[in-house]
Amino acid sequence: MLPSFLSVNPLLAPFVTDPAQLLMTATMTAFEQLLGKGVLGTPLTVGDTTIIPVTITTFGVGTGGGSLFGEPVGGGGGGGVIPVALIIVTPDGTRIEQLPKETTAAALEKLTDMAKEMGGRREKR
Repeated sequence: MLPSFLSVNPLLAPFVTDPAQLLMTATMTAFEQLLGKGVLGTPLTVGDTTIIPVTITTFGVGTGGGSLFGEPVGGGGGGGVIPVALIIVTPDGTRIEQLPKETTAAALEKLTDMAKEMGGRREKR
């Protein structure tokens, strides 16, 4: 419980900004905009053939907290894009080619390795 001198008058409470809520709202809005672009990548056209990558986009967010007395605050997040198929458009028609499971597994493994490496860098600081 906060000391009385730090308490917010109940009439003013709706007008007091919560920094943690603002951070989470801004973060989630940014993720929604990123993910809102869909699962199709940028088309690549070579001659009369267009290839459109199809991906799965993942993300996660974690936050911590603190107090007005200087206790720690922390947070983090991450995500990735995993290739799963290609849409191939030619004059003869359109088809979807699923990428081999090995390709997807390799992408997941690389993503995991990168996350571990990034975590290791942070711990060494």
